[in-house]
Amino acid sequence: MKRRQFMKAVAVTSSAAVISAGLGVAPTVLTSQSAQATSSSGRNKLIFVSDIHMNVDAPYSWFSSHAKYLAAFLESINNRTDVAELIIIGDLLDDWVSPVESASSNFSDILAASTNQSSIQALQAICNNPNIKVTYLTGNHDLLSFELQNKATIQATFPNMSIISDSPGLGAYSKDNVIWAEHGHRYTLFNAPDTWSRSGGYLPLGYFISRLAASASIKNNRIITTPELLNEFIKKPTSELNGLLAKQGRHTKHLKSKADKGTFDDAFILLVYSAIAAYSGYLPWNTYAMNGLDGFTTNPSVIQIGATYDHILSGWDSRQDIVGSLNAILDDIGSLGSAANLLFEMPTYIKSKYPFTPRIILFGHTHEAVFQYQSSSLDTIYINTGTWIDSKELMTWAEIECVYGQSGNDVYTASLWAYGENSPRFSGSIQIPI
Repeated sequence: MKRRQFMKAVAVTSSAAVISAGLGVAPTVLTSQSAQATSSSGRNKLIFVSDIHMNVDAPYSWFSSHAKYLAAFLESINNRTDVAELIIIGDLLDDWVSPVESASSNFSDILAASTNQSSIQALQAICNNPNIKVTYLTGNHDLLSFELQNKATIQATFPNMSIISDSPGLGAYSKDNVIWAEHGHRYTLFNAPDTWSRSGGYLPLGYFISRLAASASIKNNRIITTPELLNEFIKKPTSELNGLLAKQGRHTKHLKSKADKGTFDDAFILLVYSAIAAYSGYLPWNTYAMNGLDGFTTNPSVIQIGATYDHILSGWDSRQDIVGSLNAILDDIGSLGSAANLLFEMPTYIKSKYPFTPRIILFGHTHEAVFQYQSSSLDTIYINTGTWIDSKELMTWAEIECVYGQSGNDVYTASLWAYGENSPRFSGSIQIPI
């Protein structure tokens, strides 16, 4: 049902080359097949899904019990006669979530894990279906998929899948100069690819927080995710963060931050990271097992990682030149709606960074499914596709039906769905004059 009177924003969950001058340059974009090609096949539906987070079989993995549901969902897509393309918007695989003491699992380990086999086989069947195109965009938890060996490993498992993952860990999808999709991590402070803090590296501070999340999951005997940690600790007052460090035996001076006055600074970001490390049971001299990943020749300590990324906030505006640093923090713990609205507005300072001004935008990353329809001189739709991880009750995805030449317009009907339900949670249409 279309909402023309007002903007509707609803959260439906239970709660290329290394770019040295900034990530404002648009990532490599896959432009989908032409409207005519899609229309002539009789298939006019695009399916968007994200944040599956396949990992190894381990108690800290975010995706396990929902694997059977994903396999069933993928099988249903393969059996449909209206689907033209399946687009996976990042974090299909997860080589970030691994305990601090253990080297991260590689993509081969993840693809061989028994928990993932039903989903992998169902996705392979879609890839082998000549009537359905499959496209995969990188996210942050599979950011290093652009490396040749990693990309070859994924391609060998899914030989007919288009992989859009380029250095420093970005990729985007577009269709008809109307639809724009990407994971969304480049708009976030903790998880955007980082080529500045450490020479030759790509992994951001969020990678190390994800390692801490895995260890915290083991310590607490329950799954704890990176978004949960960031959401909880960023919202804590400075005094509580320092109190947590003191309880862990950290004899550091009380750090005062502007965060308590409604702004953020580098000291607060470092304090958040240090407090998460303390919460997870790690002291400053404990080390991350890296096994040479991302160019690490030695295993860095907790305090060394803090020192490496201690200016990510103050340096943000000069290198990540699309959203401001405050929005970059909020985007990591929000819905990415502000980033979508910025792209809809397409102000002059970012216009050269994108191939067109989109009317429909899809992100993932935050694990919070959102449908936002805004009626103005040009109607727009923003959808966050949500997630399939076990800790979220709802497993969600988005669909877009493309009908060309309908009463002098091309009509795009977007909808947000939850697994196990027979109708979409939300839907809306926009018309593009021919």
